[in-house]
Amino acid sequence: MDAPRILLVGAYAQLRRALRVTLTSAGYAIVEAGTGEEALDKLQAEDAFDMVVLDLEISGIGGQEVCRRIRKLAQIPILAISVFRDPEDRVEALDAGANDYLVKPFGIQDLLSRIHTLQRKNVALEFIPTA
Repeated sequence: MDAPRILLVGAYAQLRRALRVTLTSAGYAIVEAGTGEEALDKLQAEDAFDMVVLDLEISGIGGQEVCRRIRKLAQIPILAISVFRDPEDRVEALDAGANDYLVKPFGIQDLLSRIHTLQRKNVALEFIPTA
């Protein structure tokens, strides 16, 4: 069985690197994008991601807009991460299409738990019969 593929989107190379190491060691295959445009390009070109971890503080197209565009392209789980703690920011991200929202700084176990939860929900949705 292939490792689940995560598109990791964020402007900060150090944060992407740390998350890549952590997620790779947890059994995920990681593809990185440093901008919103790059993320959308990779999502359209590769079309085989199981999840997106999206840092909302990215250059170019803003994180909220990237989230909306990803949602139009694919029905895959999106975990938004951000330094913004305000409830309105969380609501805005969820309204844009994110499935969950994690505030930085966060613990690795919290990140992994949310990713596993989103995976389980996505797998469950795949087995719901359509009329």
